[in-house]
Amino acid sequence: MIKIIQVIVLIFVFTGCAVTEQNMSQTTKVKSKSYNTEKSEKINQLESPLINDAVVQNNITESIVVQSKEDKKEILNKIAMVFPSSSIGKYALEAVNSVNTYLLYKKAPFDLIVYDMYVQNKKNINIAFDKVKANNITKAIVMITKENIQDLNTIEDIEDIQLYLPLINKNDVKDMSIIENLNIVFGAINYKDQFEKLIQYTNNAPLAEFYDNTAIGYTLHNYLKDKKIRYQKRIDDNNGRYKRFLENNRKLTKAAVILNTPIVKSSILLSAISGSEDIYISKIVSTQLNYTPLLFLLTQKMDRKKLVVANSIGKLPKDLEEYNMLIGNNILYSWVNYSTIVGVEYLVNNNINLFDDLSIQDNQVIYPVKLYKVGDNSFTLLENY
Repeated sequence: MIKIIQVIVLIFVFTGCAVTEQNMSQTTKVKSKSYNTEKSEKINQLESPLINDAVVQNNITESIVVQSKEDKKEILNKIAMVFPSSSIGKYALEAVNSVNTYLLYKKAPFDLIVYDMYVQNKKNINIAFDKVKANNITKAIVMITKENIQDLNTIEDIEDIQLYLPLINKNDVKDMSIIENLNIVFGAINYKDQFEKLIQYTNNAPLAEFYDNTAIGYTLHNYLKDKKIRYQKRIDDNNGRYKRFLENNRKLTKAAVILNTPIVKSSILLSAISGSEDIYISKIVSTQLNYTPLLFLLTQKMDRKKLVVANSIGKLPKDLEEYNMLIGNNILYSWVNYSTIVGVEYLVNNNINLFDDLSIQDNQVIYPVKLYKVGDNSFTLLENY
């Protein structure tokens, strides 16, 4: 019966992922009624938490997301968000909402304008920033990936704009000379640091890795190229019968398995591993990729008894956390949303003092790396790591 329920949940997740994201021009509604009326009223003060006005020109959608109701004579915080919605999907919507809740929490006068360039390429990046400069904006959250970071250097007068890049870690930029004159702070978490701590936890056990054919799967796989891995297996969409490479696989004996697979594939793998009686795996570890409460829906207790996951999402003021929950925004389990809030704190105040466990070193946000045991229905911090 439990297995049947698992299959139903998996089907729900797969079909849910296929649903088209809501149009960015729709208003996000408050989904939770469990918080006090005062917080709900504050959220409702944003007449339209998303788009108030939108103009499409040269394939770039320029949208006034929030305009402060304060005296417009002196707006100190005028912030742009630039992103390609076709690439980052739901993260664009969630990131905008994360910035909204932060600005509401801070009670500061502000304008927030988003520029959806839809497709990430050199031409669209330049067009978007032409609009940013035309609006006299000098602070921008730019949600591009490292593949196009060099294109920022082709923008005229961009040196005068403070840039925060929530999706890029400085260590992943091979040639810093291409952007050395720009005013950039990098905001992505450090997967390499997470791997180092996870491997330390395995206590010199032989390592095995499962990764998949997605962009994040290959990225995480490449981070391990300098590690000695006894056994590696790519999990494609068509090899779902995982027992074929688990049964009688001596390379997995007493090994520590690294899961570089998204949550659905990870849950199936965990079930297959726990059901394989002829192998003994000492530990199972994963990065931020599987730090999600979906683990408790998609796996059984026995499947996750050896699982430890890394997390770099730090502390957050309680009110700010609750504001996000009121609009159904994932903040405690989404490092992209968390990094975006760190970025707007930096752009508004030129520091990140709101987060007492974070710092900025050499233009990179430094996050803590903590390990969590996946328990019956919660993540339990491992104090000694």
